[in-house]
Amino acid sequence: MQNSIQIERPVPVTLLTGFLGSGKTTLLNRILHADHGLRIAVLVNDFGVVNIDSQLIVGVRGETISLANGCICCTIRDDLLRATVQLLESPQPPDYIIVEPSGVSDPGAVARSFILLRPFIQLDSIICLIDAEQFTALTGRNALLAMDQVALADLILLNKVDLASRKQIEQIRGFIEKTAPRARVLETIHANAPLEFLIGVGRFDLDRLRERQDLDVHVHPEGGESSLHNHDPEHAHVHTDHSLLFSTWHYYGKDPLDFRAVRRMIERLPPAIYRAKGFVYLDKPAGRRGVLQMVGNRVRFTFGEPWGSEQPATNVVLIGEPGALEPEDLRRRFEGCKPGVNSRAKEIVENVVEWVRSL
Repeated sequence: MQNSIQIERPVPVTLLTGFLGSGKTTLLNRILHADHGLRIAVLVNDFGVVNIDSQLIVGVRGETISLANGCICCTIRDDLLRATVQLLESPQPPDYIIVEPSGVSDPGAVARSFILLRPFIQLDSIICLIDAEQFTALTGRNALLAMDQVALADLILLNKVDLASRKQIEQIRGFIEKTAPRARVLETIHANAPLEFLIGVGRFDLDRLRERQDLDVHVHPEGGESSLHNHDPEHAHVHTDHSLLFSTWHYYGKDPLDFRAVRRMIERLPPAIYRAKGFVYLDKPAGRRGVLQMVGNRVRFTFGEPWGSEQPATNVVLIGEPGALEPEDLRRRFEGCKPGVNSRAKEIVENVVEWVRSL
């Protein structure tokens, strides 16, 4: 298959990594809509049956290949390679490829996959985003995975610094100095970083991938708790089946929902549900899709593009600890958000609604 690839020089690949909700899709949108003049192809992977992240890429569809039903670093690695070859074989191959794995991906395993495609691609950089507000609160297997993502990066965006205290930021910087001393660190808000730091930065040192192969901590369901405070980050490589670490649940409904009821429902979700993202069909205003983003205790609700010719529908994915998602209970919670006699909708005039839920 690779014999049919006709390119003059290797196509650079940037890998965006970072734990659930760190801001990868926000950064990707910034890159795609920046003034760089490059033909950029995007490979987006989401952990779960429905690839919500690919739908959150604003205004870009034709250059996007979505990989669902697995995680790039494990069950669908062959699909990732096939999708990359498909891009390289196209009549107009891209100038650049950006891969956004799911928030539970092992960046080392993803990056090593691309070694098989040399000399047709060149790994340009691995960018890791950190949620400055939530990162220090991660424990157990979540902390191990997040630390492993940081360790391999050559550029780290310490994101959402406006939501974190200076003490939190300094604690994370100290962790980065021990874990990824060669990485450049930028503090950002809404993943707003200069373009010249993000693409075309040079050639990633593949020797680092070979070094990381020997760093292996096997994480099993019965494993004990770990955190940033009590684990050696230099030996924090996670090698596991992510289905043992996380479970996902998807809600799809064509009936409009009441915003106040949705807000109450989200606030009362079990603490073991760490992440929620997707689109919400509200009764008022009915013309625009609501975009829901929940990370830990932080919830953000914005209004996105109009539904247009698309059938309005609520399409939300929840990610939590194994056993934390009770499908029937969650479905009842969402169904209970439909407007009723005692739940008259109030039109929302704000463009952004943000709040903190109790955990």
